[in-house]
Amino acid sequence: TKDAHFAALRHNFLNADVEVFLDLDDAARFVHIDPTRFSDFSCRPCVIEPLDARNAIGAEQKAIIEFLCMHWTRTDLRPLQGGFSGSLLFLADGWKGEARTEPMVIKIDRFAQMRRELEGYQQVFDYFGKHVPTFSNPVAVGDYIGIAMELAAMEGRPETIQDSFERAEGEAEVRHFMARLDKALALITDKLYRNTRTLARVAPYRGFHLHTDQQLQWLRENVSHIMGYRDTAAGERLRADGERIEKILKLIASNEDAIESEVCIAHGDLNLANIICDEGDNIWFIDWTHCGQHPVEMDFAKLENDIKFVVSRQFDLDDLPRLEKFEEYLLSHRLPAVAGSLPDNLKFAKWDLRFRKILDAVRKIRETCFSLKGDEDWLVYRAALLKYALHTLSFDKRRDQGECDLPQLLHALFSIDCLVFSLVADDFHLKIRGERPDSYPARQRLPIDEAPWAVECPDYAPPYHVDPSVLSNDSSAKVGGWADPEIAETLDATERALNPRGRTGIAGRGLLGRWGINRMVGAVVVRAGGAAGRLDILLGRRGEGGELSLPRGFVASGEIQETAMARVLEDTTGWRPEPGSGDVVFEGYSYDARQTDHAWIEIQARLFHVGDGFESFRFRPGHSFEEVEWWHLDAKAVNRLPTNQARLVREAVKNLRDSHSIDKKLAASLLARTG
Repeated sequence: TKDAHFAALRHNFLNADVEVFLDLDDAARFVHIDPTRFSDFSCRPCVIEPLDARNAIGAEQKAIIEFLCMHWTRTDLRPLQGGFSGSLLFLADGWKGEARTEPMVIKIDRFAQMRRELEGYQQVFDYFGKHVPTFSNPVAVGDYIGIAMELAAMEGRPETIQDSFERAEGEAEVRHFMARLDKALALITDKLYRNTRTLARVAPYRGFHLHTDQQLQWLRENVSHIMGYRDTAAGERLRADGERIEKILKLIASNEDAIESEVCIAHGDLNLANIICDEGDNIWFIDWTHCGQHPVEMDFAKLENDIKFVVSRQFDLDDLPRLEKFEEYLLSHRLPAVAGSLPDNLKFAKWDLRFRKILDAVRKIRETCFSLKGDEDWLVYRAALLKYALHTLSFDKRRDQGECDLPQLLHALFSIDCLVFSLVADDFHLKIRGERPDSYPARQRLPIDEAPWAVECPDYAPPYHVDPSVLSNDSSAKVGGWADPEIAETLDATERALNPRGRTGIAGRGLLGRWGINRMVGAVVVRAGGAAGRLDILLGRRGEGGELSLPRGFVASGEIQETAMARVLEDTTGWRPEPGSGDVVFEGYSYDARQTDHAWIEIQARLFHVGDGFESFRFRPGHSFEEVEWWHLDAKAVNRLPTNQARLVREAVKNLRDSHSIDKKLAASLLARTG
């Protein structure tokens, strides 16, 4: 069809480096013909008004708007509220001569970002129907793509719910905002969250990228700036201990345990600016760039965060003492009370409309969120609040990075302080490790402070466990046995080696064959990917529909690691490298769910960067691998690996970066966004 042809030319062909001329002037210049010779035939672009809007956009963005609105003679642009990702969002009112047309929403962003957004819309369109926009064919100019979004059955002039919230300065306006919020939450919950909800294992701190070194660096830099502003504006009473926050954040984020929780297809960046409503209170959801499988709490926590810190701009420094009391209450109560039932020290939230509209909105958001949950736990919700509060510290108006001024930044920083202290005392964190194989007894729970062997722990009496498969492979009793004897003179109760990472809650060896160190080897195999500077990584899948894994295996008794590496790769993938080949990228302790007080794993990981001729090799999965295949080396793939293996890939990426075998920007992105 004609529409499909235009879409291919304007959008899809850009991936193949095919440039499409969108008007006769460009085509004429390309063949060195004076464009003015076509002046009698060319359609003139529509006039963009007002002047301020026209001057605020670049030449490429202006050209996109002219192409999207070429069927109009004039368009009036009104910026809609948005974030600070570099995208442009406008409400465009159009005219044909003196006749007024139906308005539309125009969005312009960089090519890769817009591609992800369009893919996100494809994921959710069948669930939402008329509650997501329909699009014109995308138009690409230079590094940007623009789309015109039509809002079905629109009644009157649309606006974002953020506009509605900020305008709500009276009782009637607050009620109107709350009605819109209530409708939006009901729509997205029933059509998307509840409709696609399933149970999965969720590692809260890792899943929200709170565990990365980059997160700590951002916190350090942002707190430094905020404290600098405080010194000149607010005095000592507003001092926050950034080093203490960083220390506790690092402590809790090192907890890599997972819990069973609800996940669903979610928006991924659901702020008030991404919900559009009209005068008839019809609702549309836009900007699905970050759409994907996420914990159900993610979108709700994002909305709460933005209401408290980003769009509530009417507070000043004198309001901070009351804001702190208010935030302490919200973070200590899963479902806050209605205004009339608040504690006496929060009565101001009943008569101060600024506080009450936040309270009513937060209560409605949490009420809707927890209606999807099967238990009373709100660990994941608080971890998501921490993620977004940390992110808010970057929305610094004084550095032209956002719309948050000092009161908002200090409010968010106080919330972070409360959250890290709350989470470090949470039952989820007050254990050394909960993860264990199904055959193991439950680990004895103990505070993380009591994990080091140097700390006295008189109540520590962990269950003793050695798996029958280990006992049946005693090398002193069975030819070819791979396990140490259970009892030996050199391994009595006082001389057994102790896990260098401290108490684990289980004594003995569990499923590990050797007392003390159990040595493994692991391979990170990469090849050149499809795009310049990109790489693929070789991964296996354990069992049908099982988790991804690097090729790994134990070093046999008397075997050297180089030989073990070649053997393990051949056993798991069918490919045998030359012994001793590959670069060692890591050697040392590796966390493993099988570890005990008396047995643990140390691994040597090697990087194999294979050439293009390797593409034709046919793999033969073996041992625990049901299949072996190439994956694009990106954050999405790496974060699907177990944490200990993701760290090996990080070390390999550093090696590739230093040897100039990988694009430095790609390396930086991987190191910032992966485990």
